[in-house]
Amino acid sequence: MVNIVFNCIKYSGMIRNFLAIILITATSLAYSQRKHGDFQRFSDRIFWGGSIGLAIGNRITQIDLLPQVGLWILPQWSMGVGGRYTYRRDRFSFDAGGTTLKPVATTIWGYSGFTDILPIPNFHDTFGIDLHGGIVFRGEFENLYIDRKFFDLTSTKGKGWIQMYLVGGGWRQRIGNKAAINFLLLWDLTDSRYSPYTSNPLLRFSITF
Repeated sequence: MVNIVFNCIKYSGMIRNFLAIILITATSLAYSQRKHGDFQRFSDRIFWGGSIGLAIGNRITQIDLLPQVGLWILPQWSMGVGGRYTYRRDRFSFDAGGTTLKPVATTIWGYSGFTDILPIPNFHDTFGIDLHGGIVFRGEFENLYIDRKFFDLTSTKGKGWIQMYLVGGGWRQRIGNKAAINFLLLWDLTDSRYSPYTSNPLLRFSITF
């Protein structure tokens, strides 16, 4: 699964054009695909790929790489696991007294587990309307190894593990027998002060192969 998190307003126009091209392509390919859940062999149940996240702002630059692999347990239910590497750089920072410091950077490592539920995999198959996509709900758990003092200067703890729980949903648009485009809005239930995410909720654009 390829997840691209768009937190960069600077490129919003380019992103909209890119998504428009993908949706047009998806519509043209949807008519030739077989029905979701028509697994002819075990390999049809497996999906894999990775995630790329990019956030660019006045202060923060963050790049995320999240390889993932998953399995369709049932036609409308899948589970998977993944890894995570994040590089984050703050152009300026402050000490506990409010003094401006030089730029700082950190890395984050971790792993995740996730599950997706598709109550309506394909509106065309279910209702007979010209809409080749469906609703998806997601739950995700992340265990991340981070430098907690980087995200909270008042913390007395250094590097260690933190747990993140994300839930949300969105739209899944199929573009082939296995490939699909996903638009997800996810909330961080823990809302941790150590969270590497720059917004809550966060928007993800993903492609599943």
